[in-house]
Amino acid sequence: MSGPETVASAPPTMDDHTADGSGSLLYDIVYDIISSPVNLALVGIISFLLYKISKSRQPPATLPPPPPELPRLRRDFTVAELKHYDGTQPDGRVLVAVNGNVYDVTKGKTFYGPGGPYAVFGGRDASRGLATFQITSMGSDEYDDLSDLNSHEMESMREWEMQFKEKYYLVGRLLKPGEKPTNYSDEDEDTPTDSSDVRKRTAATKVPDAGAPSAQEAEKSAASKVDDGDAGPEADKPKAE
Repeated sequence: MSGPETVASAPPTMDDHTADGSGSLLYDIVYDIISSPVNLALVGIISFLLYKISKSRQPPATLPPPPPELPRLRRDFTVAELKHYDGTQPDGRVLVAVNGNVYDVTKGKTFYGPGGPYAVFGGRDASRGLATFQITSMGSDEYDDLSDLNSHEMESMREWEMQFKEKYYLVGRLLKPGEKPTNYSDEDEDTPTDSSDVRKRTAATKVPDAGAPSAQEAEKSAASKVDDGDAGPEADKPKAE
């Protein structure tokens, strides 16, 4: 009868010693780091420096070029013509009419262009909406004479108009039905429209009276009198007619 079989365990190999040694070394390193606040701070500093170095080596992000600036527009519009300038056309220009004047609000396209909070005003007469604080819809597409607005609403609309004048270019007028557009030209833009400006320019360029001597002629006349001996107390007395 044979006795119980005994299974002899295999002797440890070199690989087992190596594995145990590397694991123990890694554990010691991690333990030394987390057990010392100074080591933790050094690890944080080194990690931050490595991040900055890797970040500086990355190519800078290229921003898209800004859209080209549109040429100035100077003309009058009917309500139907204004509707074509809501920002959805190829050039992306946005026009808004306020109190009979049309303004180019393209630089405020994020507000008045497609998708903006005031996109309903793009290519439209915004007078009534600004006066009544209703921006959900613009109502009729016909010309709005605003005759039914009360004084408070008209004042509110004029305050908005002042802001448009300060921020945006004036393009022209919103034409009433049957009204003829203005023929704008370079000469018209350079001509002052205020009568006070015209008077100032006229006064600045006024030709002196031909009968009145100039300052230089008066000095020469006085000098010649001194040389001729006419000057003196008697010369200042008025002569009888």
